[in-house]
Amino acid sequence: MTNIRSIVLGALAALVAIGGVYLLIEVKKSGAAPPSDVAVAQAAARPERGSSSDTDSTGRAPRIEDLNAGGFTRGGDKAKAPSPTEVDRRLAEKLRRDSTPGTEVEDPALNPDLDAAMLQANKLYDRHSYDDARQLALKLLDRQPGTVRMLRVVVSSSCILGDAEMAQKYWLQLPDFDRGQMSTRCERFGVTFTP
Repeated sequence: MTNIRSIVLGALAALVAIGGVYLLIEVKKSGAAPPSDVAVAQAAARPERGSSSDTDSTGRAPRIEDLNAGGFTRGGDKAKAPSPTEVDRRLAEKLRRDSTPGTEVEDPALNPDLDAAMLQANKLYDRHSYDDARQLALKLLDRQPGTVRMLRVVVSSSCILGDAEMAQKYWLQLPDFDRGQMSTRCERFGVTFTP
């Protein structure tokens, strides 16, 4: 069996190698396509590298250190970085402008897109924020009871947090297949269920 497999694999490798050589010969034979008139005109309109537009008055190419808000420094002087207090002031001002007064963080449970809210609950669980994940899943279960995805988050989070009573309550609402999976998972945390 292995002898036949070796022969077949060897033959396939030879075919791939022959195909590669064939493609290489065809590409070299065809040559490169000549540039279009549009490409030639665009290339002629661009300044050459090293022309005066690429250098400053000292004859050298610009450096990162020479950049400032207005462009290049033409005298070869280094641009001065703003002081840390100036940067802090600018950031605080930008934050003040960007945030509107009285805005609170929106409760994901009130999100009209239920799938996005459920995804948020799963992300909280994945980030080991089990209590937050459980609270959000419970709110979403109030909106749409019996959602298996959220029931699993509540059961699993409750097991990890050691809340066997809550885990049992929501475990009973799961389908049989999910009950089996949650039973296995929760046993790791010392929580067992009674049907």
